Amino acid sequence: MTGKRLYRSRTDRKLTGLCGGIAHFLGIDSTLVRIGLVLLTMFTGFPILLYFLLALLVPKEPYWASAFPDSVQHYHDLDHEIERLEKRALQQEVSRLRAELAKYKQA
Repeated sequence: MTGKRLYRSRTDRKLTGLCGGIAHFLGIDSTLVRIGLVLLTMFTGFPILLYFLLALLVPKEPYWASAFPDSVQHYHDLDHEIERLEKRALQQEVSRLRAELAKYKQA
């Protein structure tokens, strides 16, 4: 997984951190997202409902992402590498167990 993920921001927040998270995800200023939300809510009323729904569904930013914002991609790469190594270890264990079972079947 190399793409960015949408999180609620732990550092750029006024209520839930959703606007800060959306702004970070889109690479724009969070003030613009907040102004857009207020204007759309004033004229349509719908975005505020969507805001609270997304605030419930979008996960909070992991602590390591807010503590080390420049190394987020590095951690995603580490997560991918750990998953790969776990899968490889599981495959090796299955192969070992098959070899052991083959010994018992022959005996």
